[in-house]
Amino acid sequence: MMTVRERLEAFWSGEKPDVIPYTTYESKIPSDWSDPVIQKMFADGLGVLRFIPTWETHYHNVEIIEDTTMVDGHPLYRRVWRTPVGELANLQTRGWHQKYPLETREDYRVMQYIVEHTEYRPAYESFNSQAAQLPPHMIAVPRLGRTPLQTILVDYTGLANFGIHLYDYEHEMRTLYAALLEKFRRLAEIVAAGPGRYINILENFTAETLGPKRYAKFLLPVYEETFGMFREAGKVVGYHYDGKLAAVKDLVAQAPLDLIESLTPPPEGDMTLEEARKAWPDKLFWSNINLSCYELPPEELKQEIWRRIRVGAPDGRRLAFEVSEDRPPRWRESMPIILEALAEFS
Repeated sequence: MMTVRERLEAFWSGEKPDVIPYTTYESKIPSDWSDPVIQKMFADGLGVLRFIPTWETHYHNVEIIEDTTMVDGHPLYRRVWRTPVGELANLQTRGWHQKYPLETREDYRVMQYIVEHTEYRPAYESFNSQAAQLPPHMIAVPRLGRTPLQTILVDYTGLANFGIHLYDYEHEMRTLYAALLEKFRRLAEIVAAGPGRYINILENFTAETLGPKRYAKFLLPVYEETFGMFREAGKVVGYHYDGKLAAVKDLVAQAPLDLIESLTPPPEGDMTLEEARKAWPDKLFWSNINLSCYELPPEELKQEIWRRIRVGAPDGRRLAFEVSEDRPPRWRESMPIILEALAEFS
């Protein structure tokens, strides 16, 4: 019988594991792992992904100030960048932005300075040290930041301002994009040369925010430029595409992506696993299971998992399941059922 790490190695290689892998982000399960239910899931094959960087960030002439306060019973995280040309700030609570750093034309000038005065250096020893201490059910995964335009959209402006800035601040956005691209190339070089078989790129991509034209102009060229160095290093690269993809499915088909991670069927996404497999026959799918599935009665949940395996992995290869978005509300009852279903299907 394979371990969860052996199953993932088979999955990444396009080979057939003894059981379809099932994993969760470390942040998606309770922190008390002494819980007997969690221990039983580990014994039954649940894998846990821990994202550990293989690089470290150094700022030059940029001061970072961070603090946390409690608002309505929830932590409010504040980060301020202070530079000789001005300062930026953002606010987050429960993983969601309350204020994005880029709001004005002047903000772009400040962020440009920050990006140009940011240096990335390898941190391979730190990764290897942490990875060596993980228990058998945990997998260390190097993570690369978002590509430049996704960084601006997801981290710097938010969707509402992104559309406005495309028109009002086009020059500033393109200039910042170019600076981010230079830094992304450097990060890719570091990650490609470092440890870890599988590389996760946290795109958080959904097609309706960019559309096919901008995908082709700003994302696809970055993938094409960096993929070669990953392939030469023997890496498997997965992109976190957790939204709707039908509008760009033909572009994704030609993109040099090994693996689509957090692939989510409708209603959150807009492509079933059957449609995805037809569109991308050779790509690996690490598919997020919809929250609604976790509410199904046990036998119906098993049948749904089996159906997804049949259409997503008709030959038993190139498919894994995961918890990569929200924690299932009935995880104690439903996640063990999924592990049972996978074992029984095998």
